[in-house]
Amino acid sequence: MGFNDSNINTLSKEVGENIVGRTGGAVSLAVGMAQIFSSIPGMAGLMSYWYHFAIMFEALFILTTIDAGTRIARFVMQEAMGKVYKPFGRNDWLPGNLLASGLVVFAWAYFIYSGTVSTIWPMFGSANQLLATIALVIGTSYIINNGKIKYAWVTIIPMLFVGVTTLTAGFENIVNIYLPQASDPATRVAGIINLTLTVVIIVCVLIILSDAAPKWVKAWRERKVQQA
Repeated sequence: MGFNDSNINTLSKEVGENIVGRTGGAVSLAVGMAQIFSSIPGMAGLMSYWYHFAIMFEALFILTTIDAGTRIARFVMQEAMGKVYKPFGRNDWLPGNLLASGLVVFAWAYFIYSGTVSTIWPMFGSANQLLATIALVIGTSYIINNGKIKYAWVTIIPMLFVGVTTLTAGFENIVNIYLPQASDPATRVAGIINLTLTVVIIVCVLIILSDAAPKWVKAWRERKVQQA
């Protein structure tokens, strides 16, 4: 068909694993990182080490993300349930901890059992990068509030790039993925949950941006007046 020969068999020998047919981003990322690190002078023979190091790093990233997400969801759920029954709001109340933890674990386990990683991965990507947008908004506000407005571009530029890119991706996820899922009886529950959470996240980010931006402009104008 005119395709160039691949060096995948050579790469398999170098990393010590059969990577032929291994789809997904984990293996390709690990191989890429291994090639980069092994190209450093003196590390030419460490291709296999760097590959397995990258795979382990990715696995730990997933596990720690699940752990952190479960803990945060449990705290939020207990705080919400504490509005109805006060003992749930206490983090030292064991029955509340067990019940909230069980509900959260059941929720994400249901997604795993009833679907695949693609069921929640698009929303996870959007939520992750929109969280980065919020962090950059906070960083920009900190810089401006401490009188270092001339350095604000350091956080504003990546904030605009990440924010515009991820908000666009979130909108496309809603239109191209979640609405069709919500319309299909077989995937309706997952589609409605993904749709609702994505909309909530996008709205929260827009609220934070709309609240912070006028204050940045005000600070910039006050600085101009002072310099005049």
